[in-house]
Amino acid sequence: MSLPRCVSVLLAALALAGLAGCRDESRATGGCGPVTREALDPAYLVHVLDGDAEVEYTSDPPTSGPHKPSPPAAGAVDTPLSRPVQVGILERGDVLLQYRPELAAAGRSALEALAGAHVVVAPNPDLPGPVVATAWRAKRVCDRVDVGQLREFVTGRSGQGP
Repeated sequence: MSLPRCVSVLLAALALAGLAGCRDESRATGGCGPVTREALDPAYLVHVLDGDAEVEYTSDPPTSGPHKPSPPAAGAVDTPLSRPVQVGILERGDVLLQYRPELAAAGRSALEALAGAHVVVAPNPDLPGPVVATAWRAKRVCDRVDVGQLREFVTGRSGQGP
């Protein structure tokens, strides 16, 4: 094999080895996809008051945008939260773990065990996956409850509001 051909083969092998190391290990080994960093919604300073018209968001579930100031939600709640309340929770630096209502009881119990002073757990029928973790400008969609990956998300993002 000529030297230029040999170098080309070597470079191709190195590129493939590098690509193999960049794959999404969290999707391959756990129930959650990667943590995504979301763009800041330009309306993040807008406070939503009772009786205000419906507002729009740049992501769903939202990770920033118009919000209710100091929402009362804490711990595990039984009813879906409005989007302004969701963002209000994130603005105060808390993490929101939402699940589709058809999630099995064992999964709901595992999520509720993560609820606490800075983690709110709530149902949401409109999620892109069975479980979605959100924090200020961060999101992780999960195919199933993966307590380790969700705890890691909570630990790394709790207290990280604007």
